[in-house]
Amino acid sequence: MSLQDVNDGFQALADEVEMTVLDNGLRVIVLPRGEAPVASFRVHVLTGAIDEAAGLTGLAHFAEHMAFKGSERIGAGNWLSEKLALEECDRAWKAYEAARAGGAEEAAALLKEFDAARERADAYSRAPDFDAVVEEAGGADSNASTGVDATRYYVSLPSNRLETWFWLTREMLGAPVMREFYKERDVVMEERRMRTDSDPFGSLFEAVLNAAFTAHPYRDSTIGHMDDLARLDRPEMISFWERHYTAGRMVVAVVGKVEPSEVFSLAETYLSDLPVSKQARNPRTVEPRQKGPRTVEVVRPASPALFAAWHTPPLRGRTAVVHDVLGSILHGGASSRLHVRLVKEEKIAATVQGIVGFPGRLDASLAGVLVVPTSGNNLEDCLNMIQEEIHFLAERGPTERELEGVRRRAKMDLLSSLGSNPGLAGALAQAEAEEGGWEALFDSLEALEEVEAADIRAAAGTYLSHQRTVGYLLPPGARPSTPVGEDS
Repeated sequence: MSLQDVNDGFQALADEVEMTVLDNGLRVIVLPRGEAPVASFRVHVLTGAIDEAAGLTGLAHFAEHMAFKGSERIGAGNWLSEKLALEECDRAWKAYEAARAGGAEEAAALLKEFDAARERADAYSRAPDFDAVVEEAGGADSNASTGVDATRYYVSLPSNRLETWFWLTREMLGAPVMREFYKERDVVMEERRMRTDSDPFGSLFEAVLNAAFTAHPYRDSTIGHMDDLARLDRPEMISFWERHYTAGRMVVAVVGKVEPSEVFSLAETYLSDLPVSKQARNPRTVEPRQKGPRTVEVVRPASPALFAAWHTPPLRGRTAVVHDVLGSILHGGASSRLHVRLVKEEKIAATVQGIVGFPGRLDASLAGVLVVPTSGNNLEDCLNMIQEEIHFLAERGPTERELEGVRRRAKMDLLSSLGSNPGLAGALAQAEAEEGGWEALFDSLEALEEVEAADIRAAAGTYLSHQRTVGYLLPPGARPSTPVGEDS
């Protein structure tokens, strides 16, 4: 199939897309597709970890958990009694916090009072009812994810449950009551322990973020800091939700066997009263230009590894395509330069992996490479070889054969990701929310074709050692120069 054939197919698909904007600013995209009576739904909310205030890290991810806890109408055993119990629980927590901060002797007793209040409030909860409604409606793949830039909610349902989805979404996004907040806080804290504190690589990635960013909120991981999580309360969550979960921040995408007119009508019925965004998203502090290499060491009883990261510009539009292609050339699979050099030829690394857009893409971000050395080799040699390969790309650029191979694989990956209703719904919503319009999705193949060797040289030329942050994962007593398997 030629590029023209593919582009024609993309254009035919684009011609079927319809969008409306409700009076409150919420955007609704519909793509009728397929004959199977199913539809995939995506809500893309421009709310992420970058929206959190100091001392309140983790709220965006925590909010995602709260969305599935129900509303006054879903998940409530006795809402009026539960409401009073929840407010009593909030007061008990505030009293305990104040006593603890002041070193008061009654703090232990107040903690017991809070625990008792929490148990009384949780006794009214029927939080699993939300998931039960989705399951009874035939829902599949119901879930959500939170990043630094945005939060995404998604599910697939039979087409004849279209109204059920809009009703559920109205309850989820417009009327959450934050039940079981303090119980779920414990769950989130355990998630942090498991994925970051107890995981060597999670600790390594967080350490690199903390070192690479000194001003921009990308420095704080999405899960939040443990001390912040331990002090969050339900009123703070309600305030965060009211400030950030507004209609102008949301894009709804529906793909499948649906009628656009029916989708738009139901959106008007169920979502038109979601609150209007009263103020623009807060500006983020621009990260100052890094003036020298930074290094951080994470000492853990684990196998040595390194994660090296270079600053990138915001990764949107053509800039994103160029850096993604550069990433593929460097570390995108078995034929990539770093895998061939470090793993196959020199055999100094057991694995090489990479990421472009760490931890986000809306603002200036990072491109990173993770390397695990082989026995008898060391991290310093791995790092020097990585920087050497980047220098070669900046000086000479990729070969045309190399560039064409990456273009071909990138096109295949793109087409594969858009081959399903969930993939299309997610891509349409993200393009509308973050790329200036859903139409950008259908320009991506042409953008890939336009990437030239000079673009790769220029991008690689920004991955300089003085713009680099390196995190070393080291067992106790080891140094970056210590060969793997040898004692310090």
